[in-house]
Amino acid sequence: MPKVNQSSRKFIFGKLEARKFIVSDYLYLAGYIIGIMLYVFASKYQPRNIFAISFTVSIICGGQTISSPFGLRFRNVYFSILWLILSLIFLIANYFTALIPLLTFILYHIIRMIFWKKNKREFIPYETGKGQMYRYKSYFEGRYGDLKDKRYTKILLGIGILIILLCFIQTIELKV
Repeated sequence: MPKVNQSSRKFIFGKLEARKFIVSDYLYLAGYIIGIMLYVFASKYQPRNIFAISFTVSIICGGQTISSPFGLRFRNVYFSILWLILSLIFLIANYFTALIPLLTFILYHIIRMIFWKKNKREFIPYETGKGQMYRYKSYFEGRYGDLKDKRYTKILLGIGILIILLCFIQTIELKV
Protein backbone atom coordinates (compact mmCIF):
# COMPACT_ATOMS: atom_id res chain seq x y z
CA MET A 1 0.00 0.00 0.00
CA PRO A 2 1.59 3.32 -1.00
CA LYS A 3 2.04 6.23 1.35
CA VAL A 4 -1.03 8.41 1.49
CA ASN A 5 -0.57 12.11 0.93
CA GLN A 6 -1.34 13.97 4.15
CA SER A 7 -3.41 16.56 2.28
CA SER A 8 -5.64 13.85 0.75
CA ARG A 9 -6.56 12.46 4.17
CA LYS A 10 -9.94 13.44 5.54
CA PHE A 11 -9.55 14.21 9.25
CA ILE A 12 -12.79 14.49 11.20
CA PHE A 13 -11.68 15.48 14.71
CA GLY A 14 -8.81 14.66 17.06
CA LYS A 15 -6.68 13.61 14.08
CA LEU A 16 -9.12 10.76 13.43
CA GLU A 17 -9.74 10.12 9.79
CA ALA A 18 -12.75 8.89 7.88
CA ARG A 19 -11.79 5.91 5.77
CA LYS A 20 -13.22 2.58 4.72
CA PHE A 21 -12.63 -0.54 6.76
CA ILE A 22 -10.22 -3.17 5.58
CA VAL A 23 -10.91 -6.89 6.04
CA SER A 24 -8.89 -7.13 9.25
CA ASP A 25 -10.91 -4.27 10.79
CA TYR A 26 -14.07 -6.33 10.30
CA LEU A 27 -12.38 -9.42 11.72
CA TYR A 28 -11.20 -7.64 14.89
CA LEU A 29 -14.61 -6.09 15.48
CA ALA A 30 -16.31 -9.44 14.84
CA GLY A 31 -13.95 -11.10 17.33
CA TYR A 32 -14.81 -8.51 19.98
CA ILE A 33 -18.54 -8.93 19.29
CA ILE A 34 -18.20 -12.71 19.61
CA GLY A 35 -16.38 -12.26 22.92
CA ILE A 36 -19.17 -10.02 24.20
CA MET A 37 -21.80 -12.50 23.00
CA LEU A 38 -19.99 -15.33 24.79
CA TYR A 39 -20.01 -13.26 27.97
CA VAL A 40 -23.75 -12.55 27.65
CA PHE A 41 -24.48 -16.22 26.93
CA ALA A 42 -22.37 -17.36 29.89
CA SER A 43 -23.96 -14.84 32.24
CA LYS A 44 -27.36 -16.29 31.41
CA TYR A 45 -26.63 -20.01 31.04
CA GLN A 46 -23.20 -20.70 32.60
CA PRO A 47 -22.59 -18.15 35.39
CA ARG A 48 -19.57 -20.06 36.69
CA ASN A 49 -17.69 -19.16 33.45
CA ILE A 50 -18.39 -15.43 33.28
CA PHE A 51 -15.26 -14.34 35.11
CA ALA A 52 -13.01 -16.46 32.89
CA ILE A 53 -14.65 -15.15 29.73
CA SER A 54 -14.58 -11.53 30.92
CA PHE A 55 -10.92 -11.85 31.90
CA THR A 56 -9.93 -13.53 28.61
CA VAL A 57 -11.73 -11.01 26.39
CA SER A 58 -10.32 -8.11 28.41
CA ILE A 59 -6.73 -9.37 28.34
CA ILE A 60 -6.86 -10.09 24.62
CA CYS A 61 -8.30 -6.66 23.76
CA GLY A 62 -6.17 -4.68 26.20
CA GLY A 63 -3.00 -6.65 25.55
CA GLN A 64 -3.37 -6.27 21.80
CA THR A 65 -3.90 -2.51 22.15
CA ILE A 66 -0.81 -1.85 24.27
CA SER A 67 1.66 -4.34 22.81
CA SER A 68 1.20 -4.15 19.06
CA PRO A 69 0.41 -1.81 16.17
CA PHE A 70 -3.27 -2.81 16.56
CA GLY A 71 -3.99 0.70 17.88
CA LEU A 72 -3.29 2.16 14.44
CA ARG A 73 -6.85 1.08 13.63
CA PHE A 74 -8.11 3.57 16.20
CA ARG A 75 -7.20 6.51 13.97
CA ASN A 76 -10.18 5.47 11.84
CA VAL A 77 -13.08 7.41 13.36
CA TYR A 78 -15.60 4.67 12.52
CA PHE A 79 -13.47 1.91 14.06
CA SER A 80 -12.90 4.04 17.17
CA ILE A 81 -16.61 4.75 17.62
CA LEU A 82 -17.52 1.07 17.23
CA TRP A 83 -14.72 0.00 19.61
CA LEU A 84 -15.91 2.55 22.18
CA ILE A 85 -19.52 1.36 21.91
CA LEU A 86 -18.51 -2.29 22.21
CA SER A 87 -16.31 -1.50 25.20
CA LEU A 88 -19.18 0.29 26.92
CA ILE A 89 -21.55 -2.60 26.19
CA PHE A 90 -18.97 -5.03 27.60
CA LEU A 91 -18.93 -3.05 30.85
CA ILE A 92 -22.62 -3.68 31.57
CA ALA A 93 -22.95 -5.94 34.63
CA ASN A 94 -19.34 -7.05 34.37
CA TYR A 95 -16.19 -7.22 36.52
CA PHE A 96 -13.51 -4.56 36.84
CA THR A 97 -11.47 -6.46 34.27
CA ALA A 98 -14.03 -5.32 31.67
CA LEU A 99 -12.59 -1.82 32.08
CA ILE A 100 -9.34 -2.96 30.45
CA PRO A 101 -10.46 -2.64 26.78
CA LEU A 102 -11.98 0.79 27.45
CA LEU A 103 -9.07 2.15 29.50
CA THR A 104 -6.38 0.90 27.10
CA PHE A 105 -8.39 2.40 24.20
CA ILE A 106 -8.47 5.77 25.99
CA LEU A 107 -4.79 5.46 26.93
CA TYR A 108 -3.85 4.76 23.31
CA HIS A 109 -5.69 7.89 22.16
CA ILE A 110 -4.05 10.03 24.86
CA ILE A 111 -0.57 8.78 23.89
CA ARG A 112 -1.41 9.25 20.22
CA MET A 113 -2.59 12.84 20.73
CA ILE A 114 0.50 13.75 22.76
CA PHE A 115 2.66 12.22 20.04
CA TRP A 116 0.80 14.21 17.34
CA LYS A 117 1.20 17.43 19.32
CA LYS A 118 4.95 16.97 19.77
CA ASN A 119 5.89 15.34 16.45
CA LYS A 120 3.20 16.44 13.96
CA ARG A 121 2.80 12.90 12.64
CA GLU A 122 1.11 9.60 13.40
CA PHE A 123 2.39 7.39 16.22
CA ILE A 124 3.49 3.98 14.92
CA PRO A 125 3.81 1.61 17.88
CA TYR A 126 6.41 -1.10 17.95
CA GLU A 127 5.47 -4.77 18.13
CA THR A 128 6.43 -6.23 21.51
CA GLY A 129 7.05 -9.83 22.34
CA LYS A 130 9.58 -12.28 23.74
CA GLY A 131 11.15 -9.44 25.76
CA GLN A 132 11.95 -7.44 22.62
CA MET A 133 10.49 -4.58 20.63
CA TYR A 134 10.27 -4.86 16.86
CA ARG A 135 9.89 -2.00 14.40
CA TYR A 136 6.65 -2.00 12.50
CA LYS A 137 6.12 -0.52 9.07
CA SER A 138 2.81 1.18 8.55
CA TYR A 139 2.08 0.84 4.86
CA PHE A 140 -0.60 3.46 5.20
CA GLU A 141 1.89 5.98 6.64
CA GLY A 142 4.66 4.71 4.38
CA ARG A 143 7.25 4.52 7.16
CA TYR A 144 8.62 2.46 10.03
CA GLY A 145 8.38 3.51 13.65
CA ASP A 146 11.52 5.30 14.82
CA LEU A 147 13.12 5.86 18.24
CA LYS A 148 10.45 8.41 19.23
CA ASP A 149 7.76 5.86 18.41
CA LYS A 150 9.67 3.27 20.45
CA ARG A 151 9.82 5.59 23.48
CA TYR A 152 6.08 6.23 23.30
CA THR A 153 5.44 2.49 22.85
CA LYS A 154 7.31 1.89 26.11
CA ILE A 155 5.13 4.48 27.85
CA LEU A 156 1.98 2.91 26.37
CA LEU A 157 3.10 -0.55 27.41
CA GLY A 158 4.11 0.48 30.94
CA ILE A 159 0.93 2.38 31.74
CA GLY A 160 -1.17 -0.27 30.00
CA ILE A 161 0.33 -3.06 32.11
CA LEU A 162 -0.34 -0.98 35.21
CA ILE A 163 -3.99 -0.53 34.15
CA ILE A 164 -4.38 -4.27 33.58
CA LEU A 165 -2.81 -5.12 36.94
CA LEU A 166 -4.93 -2.58 38.84
CA CYS A 167 -8.16 -3.82 37.22
CA PHE A 168 -7.20 -7.42 37.96
CA ILE A 169 -6.29 -6.64 41.59
CA GLN A 170 -9.56 -4.75 42.07
CA THR A 171 -11.51 -7.69 40.67
CA ILE A 172 -9.72 -10.14 42.96
CA GLU A 173 -10.44 -7.96 46.00
CA LEU A 174 -14.13 -7.88 45.12
CA LYS A 175 -14.29 -11.64 44.56
CA VAL A 176 -12.62 -12.32 47.94
